[in-house]
Amino acid sequence: MHGKILRYSISTGLGVVTNASKKIFELRKESWHDTRFLPVVGMFVEFRCDNNGYSITSAKASYYQEFPPESIIKEIDFWKSNTDEELKQKEQDIRNQIAQKIFKETNYFTLKSIELNSSIQDCLKTYFVQEFNTIKFVINENNTNDPSTINYLYIKRFLIKAMDYLVFTDRNITMDNFAGDLQTLNSLEYSYKNFTKQINLNIKKIYTESFLDMQYNYKGVLRAILGTKEKILQLSNKVKNCIYETKQIKIKLENKKNDEKTLNTRLTSIRNMIAKCEEETKILNKALENLTKLAEGFKEEYFKVFENVFKKFHEILVNKTKEAMDICASNLDDKIWKLGMGSTAIKNMFFKHDINNPYCAMTFLGQYLRLLDKTKLSENERVVYNYYFNYKQTFERRFLIFTTNQKLEMSLKIQIMSISKHYTVIIIKKDSEFYTNINQQKFELGYIDPYIDADIKQLIDDARKSKYNENTKFSIVSKEQIAALKD
Repeated sequence: MHGKILRYSISTGLGVVTNASKKIFELRKESWHDTRFLPVVGMFVEFRCDNNGYSITSAKASYYQEFPPESIIKEIDFWKSNTDEELKQKEQDIRNQIAQKIFKETNYFTLKSIELNSSIQDCLKTYFVQEFNTIKFVINENNTNDPSTINYLYIKRFLIKAMDYLVFTDRNITMDNFAGDLQTLNSLEYSYKNFTKQINLNIKKIYTESFLDMQYNYKGVLRAILGTKEKILQLSNKVKNCIYETKQIKIKLENKKNDEKTLNTRLTSIRNMIAKCEEETKILNKALENLTKLAEGFKEEYFKVFENVFKKFHEILVNKTKEAMDICASNLDDKIWKLGMGSTAIKNMFFKHDINNPYCAMTFLGQYLRLLDKTKLSENERVVYNYYFNYKQTFERRFLIFTTNQKLEMSLKIQIMSISKHYTVIIIKKDSEFYTNINQQKFELGYIDPYIDADIKQLIDDARKSKYNENTKFSIVSKEQIAALKD
């Protein structure tokens, strides 16, 4: 049965689906049998239900999710059909009708060339329609020039960990907050895995299914070839029958017991018929030769072009899918960061462990890498470590906080790291730590507690003389701001 998801919660794994009759069916996550897509509101689905007719036993995303104006299949056709197979057959029948109309309107005896009905590019866009639609949605909706986009393949494990920890720690946040991002990411990852696994593709099969089947003029020529061969066979059988009848007439003439005039008249008629058949066969053979040559030439000519275009398309799709996957992962990471930095539960649980980096996937990756023995890294671990190090070096901006006040420390670092997930803080509690850090790294801004036991003016003057922080601004926190701090 065909339907549409009206409600679904990833957190509870429960939802409802409606069909063409507006009947409601219960959808549970155990009944979802689709590795490519996750169930989301608004998705068109194909499903089966139990004997009671209310609970869905098996469901998956329908192949048909969009119905643009130029589409052969319309949304009304979706609701009038029960399965995708039925809908695909309807689509094929419509294509056959188009080909039949072209066949009837074409004079194949005078045909000089076969015109394209659909370009190779359009055929490939149709073949990769699901991949293109997902990529197009991500690329169009986002800034693709952001250099700080994370590498999903490297960060995936830690992105999921950050999301799971957030949902587990803060009861006000559920997996439904991330449903749309997870759906898109799941679809992109499925496509990417398929692309990278498809090493030995059957290009000829893809060429036939995605290109030749869309060429109505070419299919019309194939039908004309078949029809011409049938006519030639009919004429050949007719000639054989005529030859047999000629032999029978000659036997009768030799016996001289029959009406010779009638037999000779019939014999002349048969000979004329044979001559006519042979002449017609000659014309048909010439037409058949021409049509066969046109069909084979068309097939061979466009296969070479198709093969080259397909390889380029495939390469572009792999790269664009990877790009879209990274963008989607970055969006999900941004959402996790914003929710995490605004969460009281995360503040009380996560940041109480002297963590001075924003709540995001990169922080979880950093924690993992710090536990590894750098002399015994595997090849994959070394690649990820280098990626992490280069990413942090490129995008990380450091802020200094000099205080021994726990409330002030927490308040400032949450405030700073809530501005950007690339902002990190260095907590200083002693003069010696201050001088060590300002002489080793650059800070965007420094915050100094007025109650520290040190000469603040001297600290700032010394910082101005350092190699990295001569232009760094330092802000002395007001006593009123400290007094207003709450737990």
